[in-house]
Amino acid sequence: MKRFLLVLCCVASGTIAQVTNIEAPGNLKSEHDVGCISVEQVAADFSPADLFGGISECHRDRSYDKAVELMIVAQLRGEFDKLRVADKTAHQAMQVLALQTQDAGGRRYQRQMQEAFQRFGGTGSPHHTKLCQQVKQQGLPRHSPSYMIQHGMKAITGFEGDGLVDDFNDQRAWDNLLKSYLKCSG
Repeated sequence: MKRFLLVLCCVASGTIAQVTNIEAPGNLKSEHDVGCISVEQVAADFSPADLFGGISECHRDRSYDKAVELMIVAQLRGEFDKLRVADKTAHQAMQVLALQTQDAGGRRYQRQMQEAFQRFGGTGSPHHTKLCQQVKQQGLPRHSPSYMIQHGMKAITGFEGDGLVDDFNDQRAWDNLLKSYLKCSG
């Protein structure tokens, strides 16, 4: 009887554990291998997916301060993409990219990044002010948000058009994010 229950549990757990993961082509896809670059080197066509690859590279190189600055730019561009991508289920792409990067960084990733964030300082710190100047100088991002669009349910079930919000004013949205999200002055 015990043997029968053991076999039954093994068979049942194998059946229950079968999960199908469906991903659309291009889900979270990086288009550019950017490496560990400085904020000055961030091009307008680098997506958050591209930048998260750079964050991982910086972490591997122990360039934690660069990693933090890239993280801030990636998050800012991700917020921009959340505003312009119509499928709200796709907006979790940024969380998934962050978790994948953290997992790849190993056990010490979170502590090392927290220490680098502390060195960066808060709103109005010299690092923050410099980053704001650099991001403003780079201007409006021109990357494709396909990494995010393809992460949403509508990429599986189908959507009409390009997956973007109709009549989206990209310049106004970007300017608002610089003020409200990144807290850049003027």
